[in-house]
Parts: sequence; structure tokens; C-alpha cells
Amino acid sequence: MEWIISIVVVLMAAFLKGMTGFGFALLAVPLLSLLFPIQSLIPAMTLFNLITSVYILASIRLKLKAKYFLPMLLASFVGIPIGVYVLTYFPEQMLELAAGISIFSISIVFLLGSNQAIPEKRRKKPIVFAGFLSGLLTSSMSIGGPPIALAMNRKGYSKESFRKIFALISVINAAISSVLYVVHGIFVAFSLKFALFLFPVILIGTKLGDNFSQKVNQLFFKKIILYVNLLLGLFIIVRTLVS
Repeated sequence: MEWIISIVVVLMAAFLKGMTGFGFALLAVPLLSLLFPIQSLIPAMTLFNLITSVYILASIRLKLKAKYFLPMLLASFVGIPIGVYVLTYFPEQMLELAAGISIFSISIVFLLGSNQAIPEKRRKKPIVFAGFLSGLLTSSMSIGGPPIALAMNRKGYSKESFRKIFALISVINAAISSVLYVVHGIFVAFSLKFALFLFPVILIGTKLGDNFSQKVNQLFFKKIILYVNLLLGLFIIVRTLVS
């Protein structure tokens, strides 16, 4: 029964990832952690994130300028080892609650101010702090998407730029995190078995989400990003408080 539930959850999470470029672990971790230990689940989620991101990266032909992704990528490198330390030594419930409150609060702020134009001077500034938070949350809870999703959405990145930058950063961060998991002894046999078993499901869900994304216009896409973050942040808060 656990594996049937896992197939359904991973299919939905892969569809969300294929459509928006992020959100796989945000949807999957709170549900699957009810069935499996979080310390074994996070490395598997990182592998899932790596697979789906490689698919999205290969499917988008858009050329990216380094100034749009390099600052946040470099900043994420600083956050990744801190996140691995946090995963190893800090209480799981405290981390989940802090992440949920942060995601929910930022989403509310951005939704309330979604009709207000950002000054051009601020729009041109590189995304740095969100990159750092993304690296930290990626390696500690495999939910590094919201910080840079909200930042890029706020700055008005195009749908394809948004998804490709996300995929690029996710591939690099997931690869680094996986290596660090092995070094710290966090990567266990279950994580690899879980990822291999659900590999076909991940590909199907990602493909369906990618196809759906191509039919969505830019304005609707931006709204989807904000509401997905809002709902997932709320879900994490409620799930943490009742567990």
C-alpha cells in the first residue's frame, strides 16, 4: 500500500515540477514523510529533483545570460553545506515549521503586492539572498524552490527563463547535495531503491507537466507560482503542528 501511495504522490509532484519548474519536494515530502523516515526520504527527493530538472533543462532551448542566474547560483553554494549540517544536527520539526512559515508569509506579501510595479533599479539587482536560502533549504529539506521562485516571479522573469534557470540551479545543487549526503553518511540504500523504483513515474509526470506548461500564458503562470507557494507553505505549517 505504501508503494501505491508513493506512485500517486510522486506522479502529482512530478507534474507540478514539470509545469512550474519547482515544487516537487514541497508536495511530496510532507505526504511521503508520513510513510517513510525523513532522513532517508530527503536524499531520494534530491535524486528526483535532479532527474526532473535534467528533463526540463533539456526540453527548453532558450539561451540564458549569466547575469540572470550566476549570482543566485554562487550564493546557493554557500547555503548547501550549512543545510547539510542543519539536516544532521537540528530537530526536523523545527526546520519544517520555520520553512513553512517563511514560504507562506512571503507568498502573502507578494500576492498583496502583485499589482505594484517594481522600480527598475531594484529589478536589475542580482538575486543573491534568495539563492543562499535556496541552497540551505535544498540540502536540509529538499525544498529550495520557493525562495528563488518568489524572487524571479517578483522580478518578472519570463516563463521559459524562469523554468530553465530553475532547472539549471536545481541540477547543480542536487548533484552537490547528493555528494555531500554520501560523504556525511546520510545517503542510504533505501534512498537509491526508492528513486530507481519510481523513475518511470517521475518521467511520465514531468512530461505531462511540461506539456501543460506550454499551454499556459505568462500572467496565469505567475499567479500559479504564487498560489502554489502559498498553499504548500500552509500545508507544511499545518502538517508540522499536527504531527
